[in-house]
Amino acid sequence: MATLQKQVKTEIAGIMDRYTGAMDTLVKAFAKRRNSTRDIYWLALQASKEFGAIRTHARVMMSRAKRMEPLADIKKSAHDSAEEIDHYYGYRQILDWKLNGKTCTVNRWWDYGDFAEEGGAGPKMSAKLWPEHVGYLELNKKLARQTKSQWVRDVILSNREGAAVAFHFVMSHLPAKDAYMKKITKHEHAVAVDELHHGPEMIDELAKTVKSPRDLETAKKAIMQMRIQELRQRNEQFLYPLSARELAKLEKDFLAGKTPAIPLFSTGKV
Repeated sequence: MATLQKQVKTEIAGIMDRYTGAMDTLVKAFAKRRNSTRDIYWLALQASKEFGAIRTHARVMMSRAKRMEPLADIKKSAHDSAEEIDHYYGYRQILDWKLNGKTCTVNRWWDYGDFAEEGGAGPKMSAKLWPEHVGYLELNKKLARQTKSQWVRDVILSNREGAAVAFHFVMSHLPAKDAYMKKITKHEHAVAVDELHHGPEMIDELAKTVKSPRDLETAKKAIMQMRIQELRQRNEQFLYPLSARELAKLEKDFLAGKTPAIPLFSTGKV
């Protein structure tokens, strides 16, 4: 069992380190092909996403309190909601600074963070505007629903949120060549530090309860699917700095284990 636990740590962390490398390629494409429209668009959607996360954790907290679940679990939801408030507030401050008094014209941007209470997309989240975003949420639900293993389900649910640290980490390391990027990279570093406990630290916890090599292989396949879809989601959020051909190549390289690994999940350090 000790060998299997070690496999969980090394193999899942290895996938996620290579995923961090793939995400690095994507965000560098954004940085290279930046314009004012892209700067505002992704930032508005990210602020909405964080606002939706505040609401989601608050709902969980209230439900747990109503059911009189353990106090520690209720307080954890409160802590998670407060963490999302910090993230939202930081993104929103930068967005307001960038807009400089102008109205944000991103179409229906508040609806981007409309998450359903049971997970997945809420009724206001538009599959027409953001097909990859909705696709990512629905894929997570589908994969969790399909598996008969509670451990695999726990990996999927953990990786859904835990993978975000890769995005925030590589964003924090972009060249800060102007005032906008200085603000972005500073805030992204703070978010990455907060998100570590959802990602790298959870791998160690999951390794302790792994049941079988088959569960590990199933979980790895699910993680690969989720990470491919998140690359598509982030490319959509950035208004497609990678062309369809470039994104397809990045996905192919990631699936083949050819994307350079950035040691984030294996080290747990930003």
